[in-house]
Amino acid sequence: MVNSRYMNQQFLAYALLSGLAIGLLISIYTDIKHRLILNSVTGAIALAAPLYWYATGQFSWPAIGFQLLTGLCVFALFTLFFVLKAMGGGDVKMFTALALWFPWDTTMQLLLIASLLGLLVTIIFFLSHRIKGGAGKARIPYGIAISLAGLWIAGEQFFNHFA
Repeated sequence: MVNSRYMNQQFLAYALLSGLAIGLLISIYTDIKHRLILNSVTGAIALAAPLYWYATGQFSWPAIGFQLLTGLCVFALFTLFFVLKAMGGGDVKMFTALALWFPWDTTMQLLLIASLLGLLVTIIFFLSHRIKGGAGKARIPYGIAISLAGLWIAGEQFFNHFA
C-alpha cells in the first residue's frame, strides 16, 4: 500500500515543477519581446523553492542551509558578471531563483547547459541583428538560455525521477 502523505508530496512536487515550467516559459516570452525578465515571475519562482524542498524531502536544516548557500554562491558569481556589464540584473535574479530549487550538483548542470544555450542564443541574435542592419550592439536576451536550461533540468526531475 502506498503512503498517502508520500503521494501528496509527490503530487505537490509535480505541480510545483509544472508551475516552474510556466514561469520559465513566461520569462522566455517577455525576454524575447521586451528584453525583460519580470520580477514577479522570478520572485514567485524563488518563493516556491521551499515548497519544492518540502515536497522532495529536502526540508531539513542542513539541506535548507546548502540550498541557501548554493543560491548565495550563484548570486555572488553572477553579480560579478552584472558589474562587468556582461549580464542583466534579471538574468542574475533568475539564475539565483533557479539555484534555490536544485542541489548544488544539479545547479552546476544548469549553469553548464545555460552557458551552452547562451552561446547559441548569442549567435542567433547577433546574426539576426546584423542581417537586419540594426544600429549599435545587439541586445542578447540571455534569459532565454537560462529559462531553457531551467526547463531542461525541471524536465529531468519530472520525467527522469528514477535516475
